[in-house]
Amino acid sequence: MLEGTPFKNKGVIITGGGTGLGQSLCLKFASYGASVYTFGRTESTLEETKQRVNAINGNLEYKAIDIRNFDAVNEFIDETFRKIEIIGLVNNAAGNFISRTEDLSMNAFKSVIDIVLMGSINTSVQVSRRWMERKIRGSVVNILTSYADTGSAFVTPSAAAKGGLRAFTRSVAVEWGPKGIRTNGVAPGPFKTQGAWKNLIPDDSYEKILKEKNPMRRLGTTDDISELVSYLISDYSSFINGEIITIDGGEWIQGAGQFNMLSQIDDNMWDMIRKNRVKKE
Repeated sequence: MLEGTPFKNKGVIITGGGTGLGQSLCLKFASYGASVYTFGRTESTLEETKQRVNAINGNLEYKAIDIRNFDAVNEFIDETFRKIEIIGLVNNAAGNFISRTEDLSMNAFKSVIDIVLMGSINTSVQVSRRWMERKIRGSVVNILTSYADTGSAFVTPSAAAKGGLRAFTRSVAVEWGPKGIRTNGVAPGPFKTQGAWKNLIPDDSYEKILKEKNPMRRLGTTDDISELVSYLISDYSSFINGEIITIDGGEWIQGAGQFNMLSQIDDNMWDMIRKNRVKKE
């Protein structure tokens, strides 16, 4: 956790700030003194975020914009740079479907890829160009997913888009690093958020399965992610560049170990294993 107001008199742009993780990010950065600028498609949820930020005496401005409308997004970015020194960008806007791949239309693929990949590339390029022009040292954090590295069945459009954004993150980290711009990614595992959870998870039974599968036996919280993202935007992480940080309670590595499934056996089985081992010692 950061202390005090490390972002006082500085601005941060956060995409998709109306619900779930986006709202949590807006609140977190506002609590650390940042002037927060966010946009998303639904004005009512953005207004709710603003009211919650106002309640903690924070500062937030928003505009209802679809991230796929590049002209409107670029105008919004121009406006923010005229108001304050922007030092951070968090690409959080996302879209996803749980579906068998063969059941999806090409429009479904295009929608997710345009939001997650192309939308994030556009904001990153537009903000970074302005940093270069002004010789500002900035930080970009892209919200990815733990399956961006491996792919995942039944969320193919998201896996493709997040995988592309992961590659973009590391590519520009090398290219823009010499110009004082850091680019990192945060790859969450299972998190119960207001927007994504309601849209993706069919019923409450799956929550129990996810908890039992996780070494920490719980789901992550949006605050877990927001604290990590605020650290990566801050100067405290000034030598971290091009990293993809997985935050999933150890779920990803649990699936990699050959004997990790032994966590499912009971005490009687462990007693049998111990007795067999003792005989051989």
